[in-house]
Amino acid sequence: MITFTVTDDAGQSTEVKATARDVLNWEKTTKGAKFGHLADGMELGHLYKIAWFAAKRTAVFTGSLAEFEAGYDVVPEEDDDSDPTNEGR
Repeated sequence: MITFTVTDDAGQSTEVKATARDVLNWEKTTKGAKFGHLADGMELGHLYKIAWFAAKRTAVFTGSLAEFEAGYDVVPEEDDDSDPTNEGR
């Protein structure tokens, strides 16, 4: 769904892929969060929280959200997914 590059203060970068489960956890734990609003000027804190869920799920990180926010830079990557309904047209 969403791919993030997370970089710690030592400069070590890791790619983390958030799945539907991570977005669902974000929706369930964040007041007013809706998947459809991801592209509508989402706050950086929301991206961090989704990346944190993904990093915890994949055992890249085991600490709290506050620790993750304090110790990592998070950059969402452009997905190179084309619309499969338009292939070959």
